[in-house]
Amino acid sequence: MRLPLALLALAALGAAAAGASREAEEATQAGRFSTPEQHRCTWELRSAAGASELRLSCRPPAGGGAARSCAYRGEPRRCPAYGARSRQYWRQILGRLRRRRHPCAQGGPLSARLCGPGRGPPEAQLRLLPGPGSSPPAATAEPTEDPSETYCAERWHSLCSFFVGFWEG
Repeated sequence: MRLPLALLALAALGAAAAGASREAEEATQAGRFSTPEQHRCTWELRSAAGASELRLSCRPPAGGGAARSCAYRGEPRRCPAYGARSRQYWRQILGRLRRRRHPCAQGGPLSARLCGPGRGPPEAQLRLLPGPGSSPPAATAEPTEDPSETYCAERWHSLCSFFVGFWEG
């Protein structure tokens, strides 16, 4: 009778270790990207107690001003699709940041197509944390976000952005 209990305990420990290694893997993710405005950004993903925090540090092109840092926080694990496709979730989030002209500027919440509005709870979206480095950039004549991001539904984004670009010239 002790052998089946020992095997069950080993299986439970193995599953816990796999979960812990996945948590550790997620907690150490980092990388770089550039925006359309040629800002060079580094990102780091930290996870703790169900919440995830994505920290950014962006440098403008030479002579473009001071570097900015900011952080986004949310609970992507509350989205049903996140468990099986977490890598795809983070790729979509980073793609959204990459398309923003100023990633640390105040804007709407970041959501992946996997867990967007209607597909997951609002807590799964990443929101910009208030802080000294997250203030919006100085006022300029151009908007801080692509109009196609504002007016186009997720499903039709590529087609809609084509028409918005055509309309804007």
